[in-house]
Amino acid sequence: MILITVTDVQASEGSRGKFLITVKLSTGQHEEIRTFSVFRYFLKNPVFSGILPSVGDFLGAEKFEALEFAEECSGAAIKAVSFLAFGDNTSKKLSEKLRQKGFSREAAAEAVRFCVEKHYINEEDHLRRLMEQLCERKKYGLRRIRQEVYNKGFSEETVNAVFEDCAAELDFDAAATERVKKLGADAFSTPEKKKKQVSSLLRYGFSMDEINRALKAVQMDTVDDF
Repeated sequence: MILITVTDVQASEGSRGKFLITVKLSTGQHEEIRTFSVFRYFLKNPVFSGILPSVGDFLGAEKFEALEFAEECSGAAIKAVSFLAFGDNTSKKLSEKLRQKGFSREAAAEAVRFCVEKHYINEEDHLRRLMEQLCERKKYGLRRIRQEVYNKGFSEETVNAVFEDCAAELDFDAAATERVKKLGADAFSTPEKKKKQVSSLLRYGFSMDEINRALKAVQMDTVDDF
């Protein structure tokens, strides 16, 4: 039988809400000391109910396993925040990155939940910024933007809440016109060339109406029968 005793509990320097919990595991003939670095946030589970263990407490197997899991979740949360420091991530993409770093699916999910609750992730704001960048910088049309959004792994709930309103504010005519201007008149100088470039514009997500308005804006023939 292993006796698990809490021998020290200290706040971790430089990290709010993080604690170092030291325990002694003893079989009577052998002793082992282990120190767990955990955020109190991950002790909210029913086993601890958010209450830190105290020096002298005896931990049963269930609490010890919960402490090990809290440490894994805390490590995953630290790694998640480091990922977010380099750029936006959806919850799905962040979870995938954590899994690739060796964290369990459950710990990755808890770390992502931590980031959402602490407002390190705001998928709706992220989605708005992405859509604006794709239209204004990449010069993509609506269909291509919708494809990119789903490729990024945004949740259906976020897409339903944001996509249509944001799309209504974007100037797809301006984006299409910029693409046509960049291509130049020679790119549309023959029916074959025009067909090729219109196909390309369609792949970039623009509608035929938007393409025709763009061609008209730069004084090229429209493509009524493409």
